[in-house]
Amino acid sequence: MSRGRRSVSACAALFLLILSGAAISPGHAADPERLIGAEKLRPFFLALTALEQNRGHGPIRILQIGDSHTANDSFSGRLRERLQGRFGATGRGWLPAGIPYKYFQPRLVSVSESGWRHLRPSDAGEKPPLGLDAVAAIAAEPDAHMTLTSSDPNGFDRVAIEFIAGPRGQPLTVQVDQNAPVRIATSAPKVLVRRSELLLRRPGHQAELAVSGSPAAEVLGWTVERREKGIIYENHGSVGATIGLLDKLSPAAVSFELADRKPGLLVVAFGTNEGFRDELNLTDYATHFRAAVAGLAKKARGAAVLVIGPPDGNRRPAECSGDAACHADGTVNGGSCVWAAPPKLAEVRAIQRRIAIRQGWAFWDWAAAMGGSCAIDEWLRQDPPLAMPDHVHLSKAGYAVAADMLFADLMHGYDTSKRAPRR
Repeated sequence: MSRGRRSVSACAALFLLILSGAAISPGHAADPERLIGAEKLRPFFLALTALEQNRGHGPIRILQIGDSHTANDSFSGRLRERLQGRFGATGRGWLPAGIPYKYFQPRLVSVSESGWRHLRPSDAGEKPPLGLDAVAAIAAEPDAHMTLTSSDPNGFDRVAIEFIAGPRGQPLTVQVDQNAPVRIATSAPKVLVRRSELLLRRPGHQAELAVSGSPAAEVLGWTVERREKGIIYENHGSVGATIGLLDKLSPAAVSFELADRKPGLLVVAFGTNEGFRDELNLTDYATHFRAAVAGLAKKARGAAVLVIGPPDGNRRPAECSGDAACHADGTVNGGSCVWAAPPKLAEVRAIQRRIAIRQGWAFWDWAAAMGGSCAIDEWLRQDPPLAMPDHVHLSKAGYAVAADMLFADLMHGYDTSKRAPRR
């Protein structure tokens, strides 16, 4: 039996534990070979230790930035659940304003909107400075409003809005539950990114943001949190994104956001879309990936960095049909109708791993955690399926299984770091 088959079997066993509601210890299924350079996460682990010992101030914030695997909050949402379950929960954290794309389903909150449009880097014309979410909500109607409702029974006692201020800025109002609306001024001599914060005396459960005056408001994001010690895990994902997305963001907006949020851990998760591009120049990609992530890490000012390699993914010619199983040595463009990994995907993953090691970042091998080549085909054949029929994305259950594996590996590294001698 191959190593990949054994890994998939272990994954299925872990999933059965999840379904049964059985407790999964922090070290369950941990594999040091999947998390490379765990010792590079020491600053983050020290912050976790301080949190467990009731030392330090405020929450530990984790920011995950990536493609559709990140935009889908199933993976990050499960990690949020596990980390907050062990170290304490302090709320949902920052989100893009409104509903930035069709299948937006953030955990712990529900969002509705009316009268807004959303601008992305790919949209033509002049755009406001874009931050980590790579999207801005623009009021298109005089009565535009959006509502964020927390499903957390403890609610929130802090609301913050990130917006673009400028000469044409029109006031916004934010209202929490049935409290009186609070006015936010957005006028400024020049265009810049600003944040407005509202601290509550008692927990709230719903926040509504509305424009006041002509529809010229530009909003980047908002957050609902609690001023307590614990974990905040944010996911900032863009569907179809590559590492090149970071070049299209406003350096000033990104710097503002990272300086404001002071993440203890920066999680970078790109690579799937690059790996499916046969024309990708790997030398150029390596140079670009190193520079982009290093630039982000520099702006994060001392945050530990974890690079997550792309998960296993397969494809086959569009004219094929049926349910042929994946073969690791199958050819996609040579007339075969079997599912197979794109030739550049493993090389992208290897580049990310090599750069992470050289730069002093940790690296988690998502594909190895799944079981290696063709694992996604086997995940699809589990009952219930752990992957989607496109052989690229996982199901909600599959993302939960993968997140549990990463959580186990992180906690193994954390527990190991606590036993290491102080330097």
